[in-house]
Amino acid sequence: MLKHSKEGDETKLKILKAAKKEFAEKGFNGARMSSIASIAGVNQALLHYHFENKENLYRSIFHNTIGDIASEFSEQLSKEIDSWNPTPDIKLCAAIYIMVSINMDSHDDELHRIFAREMAEGQGLLHEFVKNYMMPRLLIFEDIIKDGVARGIFEISDTMLFSLNVVAFINDFAHGEDFLKDTAVYEKLYTNKKEKLYKFMTELSFKALKPAGKELPVPVFDNEKKKRLDLIIEEMSSSLNFA
Repeated sequence: MLKHSKEGDETKLKILKAAKKEFAEKGFNGARMSSIASIAGVNQALLHYHFENKENLYRSIFHNTIGDIASEFSEQLSKEIDSWNPTPDIKLCAAIYIMVSINMDSHDDELHRIFAREMAEGQGLLHEFVKNYMMPRLLIFEDIIKDGVARGIFEISDTMLFSLNVVAFINDFAHGEDFLKDTAVYEKLYTNKKEKLYKFMTELSFKALKPAGKELPVPVFDNEKKKRLDLIIEEMSSSLNFA
């Protein structure tokens, strides 16, 4: 799909940035390779050399955002967390912190519009990548909850629905920011948005997961651990946005 050579890396990045802009504005059906070449400032023949056709170029946008590249960073994050030998409650805090950070620090309006158009036009690629890449990550989150339930730390009737609820709310909050600008609630919701969302989601989650008759306080997730995760997330955000 994507031809690899150090010499062409800069050109490929320029093309990917231009393609993301074109697909966000016009969708897959309306996007034109000639327009992408013009935005990137390259000869159209280079698009075909590096990506062969429009569908491969479109797939590469998904590949770089929720595909193998993102999976590599997910593995780094998992290894970092595992190195702490954490209990399920600390691991849950880390998972929520990562989801909040990625959604709030890597907000990409063009990518969100591509996803929206993909769902509206039904190209089918989003479903393919969700199945192959996003579901395994959701299952990792669910495994944290299951482990906590097995140890008697958490209590919840449906671990998958709980996991989906947390992930969906974080995504919706991030995506809703653009829609709520210039409204009466915007400042209240999105001032210190990352810290506010993390605090809310941990409080909500630990209250929902508290076993009957027991205490389940939100554990202290120290700043040193957050900084170590931030370094990986920052590098991931840069790569996924073709910086």
